[in-house]
Amino acid sequence: MEINSFSPCSLIAFFLATSIKLFLPNFISFASIISYSTILSIQMYNFIGFKSLGLVWFHNRYITIFFSILMEFEEIEKKWQKRWFNEKIYEARKEKGKKFFIHFAYPGISGYLHVGHMRGFTYSDIIARYKRMSGYDVIFPAGFHATGLPAVSLAKKVERGDEKTLQYLRSNGCPEEIIKKLSDPIEVVKYFSNVYVEEYWKKFGFLIDYTRLMDTISPGYKKFIQWQFYKLKELDLLIQKPHYAPYCPNCGPVAVDKSETDISQGGDAEILEFTLIKFKMDGYILPAATLRPETIFGVTNMWVNGSEDYVIAKVGNEKWIVSEKAAFKLKHQMDDVEIIEKIKGSKLVGKKCVAPLIEKEVPIYDAKFVDTSVATGVVMSVPAHAPYDYVALRDMNMPVEPIVIIKIKGYEIPAKEIVEKMGIKDQHDERLEEATQIIYKEEFHSGIMNENCMEYAGRKINEVKDEIKEKMLQRNEAAIMREFSKKVICRCGAEVIIKKIPDQWFIRYSDEELTEKSKEHVKSMNIYPSEYKEELPKVLDWFGDRACIRRGS
Repeated sequence: MEINSFSPCSLIAFFLATSIKLFLPNFISFASIISYSTILSIQMYNFIGFKSLGLVWFHNRYITIFFSILMEFEEIEKKWQKRWFNEKIYEARKEKGKKFFIHFAYPGISGYLHVGHMRGFTYSDIIARYKRMSGYDVIFPAGFHATGLPAVSLAKKVERGDEKTLQYLRSNGCPEEIIKKLSDPIEVVKYFSNVYVEEYWKKFGFLIDYTRLMDTISPGYKKFIQWQFYKLKELDLLIQKPHYAPYCPNCGPVAVDKSETDISQGGDAEILEFTLIKFKMDGYILPAATLRPETIFGVTNMWVNGSEDYVIAKVGNEKWIVSEKAAFKLKHQMDDVEIIEKIKGSKLVGKKCVAPLIEKEVPIYDAKFVDTSVATGVVMSVPAHAPYDYVALRDMNMPVEPIVIIKIKGYEIPAKEIVEKMGIKDQHDERLEEATQIIYKEEFHSGIMNENCMEYAGRKINEVKDEIKEKMLQRNEAAIMREFSKKVICRCGAEVIIKKIPDQWFIRYSDEELTEKSKEHVKSMNIYPSEYKEELPKVLDWFGDRACIRRGS
């Protein structure tokens, strides 16, 4: 950006910043403040500037003087930061008396840091300084999260010449000779660890003890982690069971998170657990995927997409009919899945199948809205409680009577009434999703099962939902399939699926005794804001077992 103007407002910003710096020399960078005031003045110049007053000579002279001062401040800053570092003011003094230990979450080695990181680190720095001023001997170490996929992922991108990654590195000042080395994950860790220290933490003046830096792949830290796991094993808090993790068929395990380091799409996707309810049809199984197994009592028909390809697959001792895309995913989540033959969805349309648990025969209808890339491509229809199903049957003029199985205040036939209330026109109306969420939320939190729901009649949905699922699983009338809440695409262009990792190690955070001890410990903690302290025990209640590593044992 060409700097061709300056406003009197910068004088105010400059002198205010200078005054603050004089009173708070340890907290504020001269160069940063001058940069901020420069940006402010440039932005405001169009409104009030020296040129608009005809003072062109004064304007140009002021610019020259200003940037000379700016350069002086940068040199002054470097001088004193070097002096502070040489005087070792950051190191713990190892004196007798009160001790205080603090650290922040180690940043992952995945690239350059941003202002959000620095804001979080600054909180720790403020506390460390306050404690030191209060007479404590403060130990403030720092580290780098080098384990896991981020560093490996960045190295792979450099290795394959990913243009976006290379441009990212160059635009942040990474030298070409360094970029060539970053195809090695160890070099990624070395380079960015140095950047974090020299370009960020030291320049921000953090009170970190730089003699206590470490990373999570150093021999000493590995021993520390091993010690932790030996302790967890002694306490019976380690177990082995299958784990389901994001997986690219081309690249292997990938991280699915908002940073989208490994992927190009779907960083905010969640892993959903679908219940596959096994409908029987002439010796075959039609596994209908649902997030609401309790609605089996209200099923009226099944949906398949007659225009799409399905397959007959041998799953254990059963023959399943699922979409071709579903079969590929199931092969990565289940044992003994073998594709026998391909069929068109149209071959299923018009046939009938039997719903488990309620032993009811229902017809199979054709529906173009069925997305065969989601779950099994087979969907059960519950028009009394699913707005999508109600609207589809209405639009197709199908003679199906909704079966109400859940009572909620203010509704007789929930799906029908919410559709009419919102004026939803057809299956393409975007408000269908909103209607679905409204009904689902109401039914889950306050819904009561109707008299036509066997032994579950009169009970709350949130009490029986898992119970009904477990009963069908125990009777081999259902199975489980994991699926993303939205499509996830790897950097290589392939769709990311979910893969079963057998015998993964888990930490048993679900252990009741551990949960109760953790709640007791919360009482002794200082947590700010205070309302977080009240919420933390509730959060601990829903902690589940956590996988220790990505790739399995």
